[in-house]
Amino acid sequence: MSLREKFYQEILPQLKKELNLKNDLRVPRPIKAIVQIGIGKMIANHPEAKDKIIEDASYVLSMMTGQKPKIVTAKKSVAGFKLRKGMPVAVLVTLRRKRLLDFIERLLVYALPRAKDFKGLTNDNFDSKGNINLGLRETNIFPETISDKIKYSFGFSVNLVGSGKTKEENLKLWEKLGFPLKIKK
Repeated sequence: MSLREKFYQEILPQLKKELNLKNDLRVPRPIKAIVQIGIGKMIANHPEAKDKIIEDASYVLSMMTGQKPKIVTAKKSVAGFKLRKGMPVAVLVTLRRKRLLDFIERLLVYALPRAKDFKGLTNDNFDSKGNINLGLRETNIFPETISDKIKYSFGFSVNLVGSGKTKEENLKLWEKLGFPLKIKK
């Protein structure tokens, strides 16, 4: 059973009962995931390989998420960071609905168990609304991204947003989805 099927058949009714909600639409659910690879520092250090870095980062992110990434450029120049206006600084993807739950499933089943030094999500990984902010050092923890075509190694960040009105509702949602939580209350 995929996570999507399990979510609608088992997790949603459990959350509704545990949180004492009367309406199905009020039950917290994942809204979106923003997956991002920062490439600004790499391009600043290797300006001659700019096209190859963007190509590799876009390829890796599209293999991880199943969606074509958007290239984010700098809005203004910052001399201290060797940043020029219009220079690419990141590639990112926003996942919603079906692709979101598929990505969460691959993250939980393949990626997080393979991540080095990952012991679970702590208080530092959550914001005030209970959304997850997670940074990982390697993209090759996803089996799809292992390729001889890729010359550069990237880290990436994942921001998962839930629809819960309180932090407790969102934490309950992530726990039910299977995220390993190590939270001190």
